[in-house]
Amino acid sequence: MKYIPAMLVMAFLLTACMGGGGGSPEGALIKLERNTEFDGESLRLFVRFRDGTEESVNTADDVIGVQAGMTPIPDHQARALTFLKITDDATSVAHALVSWDPDDPANYLVAGWWARFPDQEPPLSFEDFMPFGIIDGPELDHGVAPQLPIDGTASYEGPAGGLYGYEFGSGWGESEGEVVIEEYQGTATLTADFEDGTLKGCIGCVGDLATQRAHFGVFLGEEVSDAQGIARDYELHLATAIIREDGMFDRERVTLKHPERTITLSEGFWGGALSSRQDTDGNPRLVMGFSGVDYEESDGSRGKFIGSFLGLSERFRENGVSRFPLAQDK
Repeated sequence: MKYIPAMLVMAFLLTACMGGGGGSPEGALIKLERNTEFDGESLRLFVRFRDGTEESVNTADDVIGVQAGMTPIPDHQARALTFLKITDDATSVAHALVSWDPDDPANYLVAGWWARFPDQEPPLSFEDFMPFGIIDGPELDHGVAPQLPIDGTASYEGPAGGLYGYEFGSGWGESEGEVVIEEYQGTATLTADFEDGTLKGCIGCVGDLATQRAHFGVFLGEEVSDAQGIARDYELHLATAIIREDGMFDRERVTLKHPERTITLSEGFWGGALSSRQDTDGNPRLVMGFSGVDYEESDGSRGKFIGSFLGLSERFRENGVSRFPLAQDK
């Protein structure tokens, strides 16, 4: 087997963090703020660090890969972009999937990932790097609180994915002590209870999680075929979170389950935002967010899932029709 040495994965397992815009404010698990600009052709992606500095990449100067993207949003087009930026202080690798309405480019969403490697030039090492998850789009910009239903429920489903790290314990025989870092993909399912003002969900309860090199080969290197299936059958159960008046939510609890592995510890967080646009039932048409969980198993194995998710409401998936709340119609 060919795996990344344990010394390189430790930074990922111990220091990975999430935060739209490059970090979380004190007292909040996730910070959501605008960090993209898109006009239907050009995309600018930027993150703000805790020290107040900002770094950005754009399609004119920093793109190293462009391909057609897949999007669950009805009537949207999508493009997948990979960026590489090398400065005197750091190397940054970013990936963004932008989904937009070709008739109205201002109606767009971005899900992405940013990995910053301070004081490094390629080839890159995991000994010191900073990962950030990004979700953005005008309908998640809650400068004005969205109009949420006062009762009823809504179900949401859509893609989830991110980075997955695993260090093999004694139950893996000769592989003990070896480490793999891969990308994972799966399906997120969520339920909102608007009367209670809560949201809960699961990643991996519908379908299997799969390890699949899709976006980060530029710093993960060649795909490790032996890693396929390692993440399968894990389920990330997202504990009930309170939906705030601004449509955002977070909860410092994610429970990991597996039918065959004995998980002795799992600690995590999740959160995000509900859309300010409604489906034809009057519910938010989608929900986007982040999740992360660290875990240990009885044989000493340990790992981490950290990534983002997008869920569309059942009605929006059925008819593809959405609207602004009536009070916002012009």
